[in-house]
Amino acid sequence: MKDHFWDGVCEVCEKRVSFYNARQCTFCGGKDSSDDPIYCITCTEYGCTTRKNCQEHRASCWDRHIPSQSAKVAAKHRMADPLPELFVKVITHSEADTQKLRQLHEQDENARWLKIRRDNDGRLDLFIYDRFMQECDRSQSGNRKTTYHYPSFVSFIGDTSVGKSTLVRAMLVLGRLYSLSSSSTDQSFSDEAAIDELRMIKEEGIYGPVTRSGNIDHLTDPTTSGVHLYRDVGKAMFKDSHRASTHSGRLTQYPMLLVDCEGFRAGEAMTNAERMESEPGVDSRGRLLSTVGNNRGRSASRQKNLLSQIPVLAPCYGYSGKDGVDLFYARFLYAISDVVVFVTKEDQRIQSELIRVLEWASAAVLKSVNHPSRKTLIIVRNMPSFHDPALYKRDGLEEIYLRGHPNLWDDSPILREFVEGYNRKEERFELRITSNRRLYEVLFKKIRCCYIPRAKEVMGQSHELFEQYKELRSVVELSVRDGNELRELSFMKYNVPTLSHILNRAFQHFSSSEEPFDFYLAARGDNPNPRSMPDHLANFLRHTSEYSSNNDSMYEMVIDVITISLVIYTQRLFESGKSHPDSIQPPI
Repeated sequence: MKDHFWDGVCEVCEKRVSFYNARQCTFCGGKDSSDDPIYCITCTEYGCTTRKNCQEHRASCWDRHIPSQSAKVAAKHRMADPLPELFVKVITHSEADTQKLRQLHEQDENARWLKIRRDNDGRLDLFIYDRFMQECDRSQSGNRKTTYHYPSFVSFIGDTSVGKSTLVRAMLVLGRLYSLSSSSTDQSFSDEAAIDELRMIKEEGIYGPVTRSGNIDHLTDPTTSGVHLYRDVGKAMFKDSHRASTHSGRLTQYPMLLVDCEGFRAGEAMTNAERMESEPGVDSRGRLLSTVGNNRGRSASRQKNLLSQIPVLAPCYGYSGKDGVDLFYARFLYAISDVVVFVTKEDQRIQSELIRVLEWASAAVLKSVNHPSRKTLIIVRNMPSFHDPALYKRDGLEEIYLRGHPNLWDDSPILREFVEGYNRKEERFELRITSNRRLYEVLFKKIRCCYIPRAKEVMGQSHELFEQYKELRSVVELSVRDGNELRELSFMKYNVPTLSHILNRAFQHFSSSEEPFDFYLAARGDNPNPRSMPDHLANFLRHTSEYSSNNDSMYEMVIDVITISLVIYTQRLFESGKSHPDSIQPPI
């Protein structure tokens, strides 16, 4: 497909140009039309080597097309930046061709991590795929290279057709662009290198989740089924000088994993991915291909990369409809996630939308213990019905979305039951939930808001949408770092091997029990060999906690052993010259 930013003919000199040395004019065109005029920005002054618009000579085809008789009119002629425009096209493209769409869904099938489906008898089964290790141990080192890799999860949730997959794709593509930078910490990149990368992504096809179908008959249908997992390749998560360190020559990494959860309130509607699986395709000769489907016309979960199939036996998930499936996803994703991104476009119903996401969290917040990471909630106003640039400012959006509402639990039996149960605990008397703000604090460590406009609302001004995507990515990264720092302080950060075992136990637990999931017991079950002083102390505390049981003598012994161990450890560091007394910080 021809893209008018890829090549064209200059309107003035009629030379063949590309977006490297030419620009469209937002006043003359730039409205997503291949017929819009293009003007050279290369200086025509003899001997000038300025590649882009030369401010010294102002001698280019671009300058010639600007009217000189009126400064007011001339000011309206602005260059269309090709990078934001191309980025938005890559991110928001909806494929209408059925065959291409089928290929994209087949490709994205590799990203499926877990999925719950009912069989013909109404029984729920959990299908688990080998996605986590595929993304976290891509070289298949068998944990040899992943001992010092500590992943974080960012889960995107919300109703179907609100644009979750588009946001995930935007975050992944931004990470890929940031990885092009030679800097290890700055979120920057060369425009030309970024444009080349975006062209490659567009030529290769999908990068990240499949967004909604471009077929008008399926615009409102759910896109994907189950939960998909993607690893971000951006540098910021593991090149931070504050935390990056080496162990035996290995760089400590903090990969960010993005989770795309199927939409809430989708009912039993067939997703576009399932439609591609169950409907017949066409081979290269135009012949219909056979399908593998059940008697409902919906294909069973595919066996590709399937690790296990577990019956979901906990009674809370067994009731009819999709609510039971949503509840399972809520408890599992809330337990493992550092950041939860709730996507909505319902401004008129923001109070009910806020109630829904808090209900989602309240159903899960007390279903996991011994996991110090408090969650950050990011509410994204995505593709709303009206555009208001004033809401780009985070404070203004948070004022509308989070403040000024009556007690949210008054209109929600689920939240009311949670608040009453929470307040009944005597030890929480001074921390009772008496306001919306206190409810927010119980369910999340922080709540942030971000606004992503609809592409059509900012046509010709794609840089606005591009900047908002970058703003969302920045908020996500800062929130992930907060979670990492909290786990480091508590000596409860999990590397890839440990987290793999914890996830397997979490699948087993949530599918069979309504009791809280204990991260401590799940991690201790593997009892890995300590490799550092924090590991040794954590291992020692694990063992002593099994026998302490309010035993005063045991408690005193623990204090003595830890104190002596720290003194010996510090003395060894001083003798080896690896530390200095000034670097020892007093305990908090």
